[in-house]
Amino acid sequence: MKRLIVVLLLLCLVLPLLSVTGCQTEQKEEPVALSFVRIGNDAAEADYWKRVIADFNAEIPDVLVTYDDAAIGEAMETKLNAMFSAGLGPDLIGHGIMSVAARVEAGHYKPITPYFDTWDGKDDLMPSVLANGVYQGEVYGLAYSTTPFIFAWRKDLFSAEGLDPEKPPQNWAELESYARTLTKKDSNDQITQSGFAFPRSAGNFVEFDTLVFGNGGLFYDAEGNPTLNGQAQQETLEFLSGFVADVSIAFSSTDTNPFIAGTAAMTLINNVALTPMLQNPDYEGKVGIALAPHQKDPAMFCGCNMLFIGGDSSHPDEAFTFIEFALSADEVMARAKELNIPVTRQSLVASFTALDPMNAVRAECVEKGIGMPRTTWAATFQKIRNDLVQQVLYNKMPAADALANAQSELEAEIAAP
Repeated sequence: MKRLIVVLLLLCLVLPLLSVTGCQTEQKEEPVALSFVRIGNDAAEADYWKRVIADFNAEIPDVLVTYDDAAIGEAMETKLNAMFSAGLGPDLIGHGIMSVAARVEAGHYKPITPYFDTWDGKDDLMPSVLANGVYQGEVYGLAYSTTPFIFAWRKDLFSAEGLDPEKPPQNWAELESYARTLTKKDSNDQITQSGFAFPRSAGNFVEFDTLVFGNGGLFYDAEGNPTLNGQAQQETLEFLSGFVADVSIAFSSTDTNPFIAGTAAMTLINNVALTPMLQNPDYEGKVGIALAPHQKDPAMFCGCNMLFIGGDSSHPDEAFTFIEFALSADEVMARAKELNIPVTRQSLVASFTALDPMNAVRAECVEKGIGMPRTTWAATFQKIRNDLVQQVLYNKMPAADALANAQSELEAEIAAP
């Protein structure tokens, strides 16, 4: 009997220790590891994301996010393709609009609609921004960065020609009239000051897209079929071909925009590209920004990078937890302050505008922004669209013929095996 009592006493002493040891073992389990690959290798944004990840890892110790990036273009596509081919696709991907359809079809992005539906930020996200990550009715990506195009004009040059420096052109007729008034030429009839700097070749002719959007046009229909040869597109091309050569030196969008060089009075330009000019003391108070002149509802081109959950990820719950963290109101404002990225939440527009009065225009350009086609043929469209605009602007082909040929070429490329 005494022996039994001793055994029972020993068990009473040992069992609690075993329980504590078990808890300690459980606490030492490795955190869930998530890999994150972002498009773009610019130092400022890389430093920002490393800080966000460090904050997230500290706040959510059960999850460990690691960071990598790749340059925009072939480098990013090569990295992702190699990772997915090896069955090692990243858990989190930061990528652009043109990646959506192709990588969804390849199984590289998971649908996140169920997560989005319960996310507390879903009703605050600008509808135009949300649309960029939607494909065939499912949400796949949520925006962390937008790059709107804006209309810029020189207030001092307006004043010099008797134009109201606070009133940019509102429609196409005013745009052409102002451009002709503001154009300067030398004794040899060569343009020395472009009234409206518009490229005649481009790597991605989104300046043309902006005017098409403002004329009520789009480049694909609800079923995802191309509509490159629509009436809005033809009207836009005919408008541009009727006056651009008279008011703008010939340049490519890959060159420095004459507006940045100080030799143009108006232009359409990427918001980021305009920043150095706005920071130049020589142009203080001389530059205004607005929505582009339009024929119908105002609209702008706007690029967008989004966070996606990789198709190979075994931890989508944890991955979306990181997305929630990165897209919180605090981080959206942090990106606005640190990286000059326009806000994507409607509730933050007032705070964003308080940082800089020009931000009201930038936010409106995002709200009214339209991106590249979310289709598997977006890259082919880009090339064909670039060629057709260039042909028309250099008077090699009438707008109607160029559009018909481009539509036929695009349809043939889409149908090809």
